[in-house]
Amino acid sequence: MQDLTYKNYIFDFYGTLVDILTDEEDLAVWQQLTSLYATYGADYTPHRLRQKYLDLIKVEEERLYEQTVYKHVEIDLVAIFIKLLTDAEKTHPTENYIKDMESWGNLIANVFRINSRKVLKTYPNTLKTLQTIKDKGGKIFILSNAQRAFTQPEIELTGCADLVDKIYISSDFKMKKPQPDFMHHLLEENHLDIADCVMVGNDFTSDMLVASAVGMDGILLNTFPYSSEEIAKLNTMNAKVIDDIAELLDYITD
Repeated sequence: MQDLTYKNYIFDFYGTLVDILTDEEDLAVWQQLTSLYATYGADYTPHRLRQKYLDLIKVEEERLYEQTVYKHVEIDLVAIFIKLLTDAEKTHPTENYIKDMESWGNLIANVFRINSRKVLKTYPNTLKTLQTIKDKGGKIFILSNAQRAFTQPEIELTGCADLVDKIYISSDFKMKKPQPDFMHHLLEENHLDIADCVMVGNDFTSDMLVASAVGMDGILLNTFPYSSEEIAKLNTMNAKVIDDIAELLDYITD
């Protein structure tokens, strides 16, 4: 059996392990959400609900920039969905009582995600490649710029969770790639040597940049895709570039 070049494989999720398409501007999504909020006493029009959602996101991001030292912050959208209820400008009396606001916020977040999600599927060779890495003794981590409420279920639904040792989602940490602290947290918590790790992702400005910032090797899975001219301009760390995740095995086995 061929040995692995690295002991630890840190993957981005969206665009790297899975293909996803969402449409958060779809008016039907906001119409459904408006009806849902109305059942709990908050009265919006679809357009007003969407604008309030965007306004609250901006305020929360500005608050994090002021309160943290991070250049790349990540808010938790569950808090936004809760605020859309508690801070509604127009309300009506209701006996519809919410016992656990955090659980309710997670549920609303998932309703929003399911209704706005058009595509979610693993790339053809994702699971096979992950399984091969596991079979050869490698450890697999996910480091994703994402929302816990959305992403944990999607990691599970796509079958990736069974092959991953640990998952790191930016909304849990109030920061996102390419913030070096995000990667450092993963490395320190798992006592990993950077020399034994590789970052695999589909974005030069987040995945490859965070790898470069901490001195880690990177492999870009070109699913965007970047043109050859863009790769020549952006690939300042000389990351290996592949077009199919199955090609990863050619670079990580001796």
